[in-house]
Amino acid sequence: MRKRTRVVLGLVAAAVLAAPVTIAAVHVAHRRDEDGYLAYLKEYGDPHSDAPVPVLPPAADLLAEGDAACDWMREQPYALWRTAPRYHFVAVYERYLQRVAGRPPRWGTGLPDINMVVAGAWAYLCPADWELRQPRRRPFAPKPD
Repeated sequence: MRKRTRVVLGLVAAAVLAAPVTIAAVHVAHRRDEDGYLAYLKEYGDPHSDAPVPVLPPAADLLAEGDAACDWMREQPYALWRTAPRYHFVAVYERYLQRVAGRPPRWGTGLPDINMVVAGAWAYLCPADWELRQPRRRPFAPKPD
C-alpha cells in the first residue's frame, strides 16, 4: 500500500509542477532582446518604405512604449488549445491598436510607426508572453488543410 501511495503522490507532484516548469522553460528559451528590438525598429519602423528609419527617437521612449504593449499582453488570457479567431495574432494586435488609438506615442507622430513598435515589442521585448498566449493545435486533431 505504501508503494502505491508514493507512486500516486509522485504523479500528483509531477502534474502540479509541470505547469510552472513549462512556463519557466518558455521564459528561459525566449529572452528579452532590447538591442534586437531597436534594430528591428530602425530597419522596419516605416511601414510605407523599404528604407531604414533615418533617426530613431530616444531608446528610453521606444522601450517604454514597447513595455506598455508587453504589459497589456500580459493581461490577456492564455490561448492554450483555444483556436477561436480572437486568439490569433491579427485579432490580438488589432485589439491593442484600438486600445491606443487616438493616443500618440511618446515621440509624437514621427517614425517609427506605432504598429511596428507593437509588433517589435511582442517579438523582442516579451516573446515568452506572446508564445504563451498563442493558440496551440490540439495534439490529436487532424492537421489543417
